[in-house]
Amino acid sequence: MQNLRGLEMTQRDLAGRLDINVKTLRKWKKDRPKVYELLMIGLKAESMISNFKENCQELEKLIQSQDSTESEEPKNP
Repeated sequence: MQNLRGLEMTQRDLAGRLDINVKTLRKWKKDRPKVYELLMIGLKAESMISNFKENCQELEKLIQSQDSTESEEPKNP
């Protein structure tokens, strides 16, 4: 599997996701490098945002777990 600048997808995967032909993607990479680079940046940003959301959800679960644990502990006067 070719790593597209940190993204775990092949050119075929990427072309399918964009609903374009692999030849078109390769042509953009060769003839329109800035378009290709912006596309890669956008996909990486999308991936980072998704990971960030997952991390926030996990953190929220940990906070809720901590809050419920603290509320169950008996309080000493």
